[in-house]
Amino acid sequence: MQQYNTLIKKLSTKVLEILNSLNENQLEKIKFPFEDNERYIWYYTPHPQNGLLIFDMKPYQRKLSYDLLELSYSSNGYKTAKAIINLESILGDYEAAHSDSSEGGSGQWVRSTERYWLAIFGLPNSENKPRGFRIGGHHIGLTVNVLGNDFSMHPLFFGANPAKVIDGPDKGFRALAPEEDQARKLINSLSTEKQAKAIITQNAHSDILTANYRTFDPSNFDQGLKFTEMTDTQRKGLIDLINIYVKRFNLPFANSYQKKIMSIGFENTKFSWAGSTEISQGHYYTIKHDSFLIEYDNVQNDANHIHSVLRDFDSDYGEDILRNHYLSSHS
Repeated sequence: MQQYNTLIKKLSTKVLEILNSLNENQLEKIKFPFEDNERYIWYYTPHPQNGLLIFDMKPYQRKLSYDLLELSYSSNGYKTAKAIINLESILGDYEAAHSDSSEGGSGQWVRSTERYWLAIFGLPNSENKPRGFRIGGHHIGLTVNVLGNDFSMHPLFFGANPAKVIDGPDKGFRALAPEEDQARKLINSLSTEKQAKAIITQNAHSDILTANYRTFDPSNFDQGLKFTEMTDTQRKGLIDLINIYVKRFNLPFANSYQKKIMSIGFENTKFSWAGSTEISQGHYYTIKHDSFLIEYDNVQNDANHIHSVLRDFDSDYGEDILRNHYLSSHS
């Protein structure tokens, strides 16, 4: 609990430090009331977002923003996030080299490692009121909500394009290799009979089905192979895959979240797969637990473009801590 409280204090201090560094024009762009509907809006595509663009910050303000990003993730999660952001330069060079010269030698979108937005909701030093922030841009979706000692980081999105760098000095690099490799290892470990249950369709979806929707119906993800139908080795493989996603979170929150899902157990958990089980072929999978959904897709750009997300049925956007707060304040 001490680590947890220390983390929340560090996050609040860093957000306040960022706000104190900004001028009036920047503050107008970055600040939103916590109750604003803007808090539920996020994009993992290159779509422009509300908030303050990293590009429009001064160098020391950018550093503070990356400090906030680093505090939010685990050390490995932050390393992955930075790798995903750095892929923008690689993607930009690729699109410039392969696009029609009549379009000015560039793709449809501006590709930049500084094309990410920070939005701050509520007052960071108001301990008894909800507060939070969002950092987002192409393939990064981070939503943090805090109330007292309660904390939420859902939805949590990582993507990668290219999933595997195909040329240049970084050729072969894969930002989200564990998410793909561990899942393929699991699906290929299943017997023919169990694969028939796990593989729900031979055609993978073109994107994650939950997209960036505020809500979704968990019952749409009830297909697949149950945890209880797996061998001990396969069960361990599935839990290892889940932990890849959970360990994106900073250590105190990851530990707390692991304890939560372990206490619930995995009896009703289902693993589903769609598409090919072969490398470099389009594929998609889900893991549905009693409390969360993991969704992963790699179909676009000749199966070299990953979208992956962890959504919590109760904690997305901090809805559970807000509900408990409002119930206790009116009791």
